[in-house]
Amino acid sequence: MGRSIGRTVLIGAGLMGAAALVAAAVVSWRFAHYQPAEADIAPDPQAQAYFMDDYASARQAFLAQGDALAQRLNGVERFAIAVDSPRGIKDLYVDGLYVPAQSSPQRLLVLSAATHGIEGPAGSAVMRMFMAEFMQDELLAQTGVLFLHALNPYGFAQQRRVTEGNVDLNRNAGTNNALYQTQNAGYPVVHPLINPAAPADTQSWSHRLFLLRALGQVARHGMPVLRQAVLQGQYSTPQGIYYGGQALEPQLAALAPRLRALLNQYPLSMSIDLHTGYGERGKLHIFLNPPEDPHVRDALQAVFTGHTIDWGSGQDFYTVTGDVTSWIGTLRQGGAHLPAVFEYGTMNSQTTIGAIKSLHISVLENQGVQHGWASDDERVRIQRDYREMFNPSSSVWRTQVIARSRTLLRDVLAQLPQVQVQP
Repeated sequence: MGRSIGRTVLIGAGLMGAAALVAAAVVSWRFAHYQPAEADIAPDPQAQAYFMDDYASARQAFLAQGDALAQRLNGVERFAIAVDSPRGIKDLYVDGLYVPAQSSPQRLLVLSAATHGIEGPAGSAVMRMFMAEFMQDELLAQTGVLFLHALNPYGFAQQRRVTEGNVDLNRNAGTNNALYQTQNAGYPVVHPLINPAAPADTQSWSHRLFLLRALGQVARHGMPVLRQAVLQGQYSTPQGIYYGGQALEPQLAALAPRLRALLNQYPLSMSIDLHTGYGERGKLHIFLNPPEDPHVRDALQAVFTGHTIDWGSGQDFYTVTGDVTSWIGTLRQGGAHLPAVFEYGTMNSQTTIGAIKSLHISVLENQGVQHGWASDDERVRIQRDYREMFNPSSSVWRTQVIARSRTLLRDVLAQLPQVQVQP
């Protein structure tokens, strides 16, 4: 009797173990083949036309539209900040186009793109849609507009998120050296997971088991803690992901005096930095660090009346250090500034599996750049996945980007003149 019970227990344990292995295999297969679902909408050919995947073509189109605006509007100023390349890559520029308020300067709107270079195609497309469809007399009577095209031209041209020195420009924008001494307490915990020091190889066991390793971290620390540790920004590991550098990057330092001079001509400014990647696929997230000044927070909520703001302190989001749009506001000498980020989601990364898949792709891409690739096939595969994460080729997604930007920008421009920010 006892032996029979023992055999039954062993058989049951064996079946449970086999079921667990099957379940793990199914989950791992789904993770390896993960693709976020597309919306069921018809693609818009006009929206596709705004997208240009390579930096040189997007820059040429931006400059051409700037020339057209300069011919019909008064006082238009254009400038180009050259970005030096240690590798000798030519013709990298941060291009600026300033259209002053044509009558009474009451507010300045700053639109910036490609702070994360590989996100540039969508940002450039939205910017040029705005130039084509919104730059009318009614808007420009009291509102000036400053376009900053390709803040990170190297990343745009080379299809990387970071600068040539591996600096994340949206973790780099500091007013003093205190930013670069910031300690990200959670980063050492996740460092072994996200910064492997070996050639990138999707077939290695560390990557085959990446989902299970990441889920172990989630089980131990919780997804919000893990997300914040990874994405906040770090200043200790130059070859690691989300590295914010040790000093203000040269293009931002060169841009600062120009921004300061323009911002202080207006009592109110608003900057919108255009990003892709994080969040629900096809959705335009208004993604903001919570401002310390309650009056600024109230003004942002008024500007975005009727739309949900995903504050970085929320459960499915994160705060960052050294972001560009807040840094722009620090250049003011009085008046008020409203910092905002438009984030076009691609991977459903507010979900656990979407977040881990996004992280895995980022880890592999950085690993390959820093330590080489296990094979040329691996390089092609990883870089393709990386491009698709930040610049989806989907005509449906691109249609959503333009359509939702058009709607939101129309609402913002209608509500911005009503905003009063108390000192």
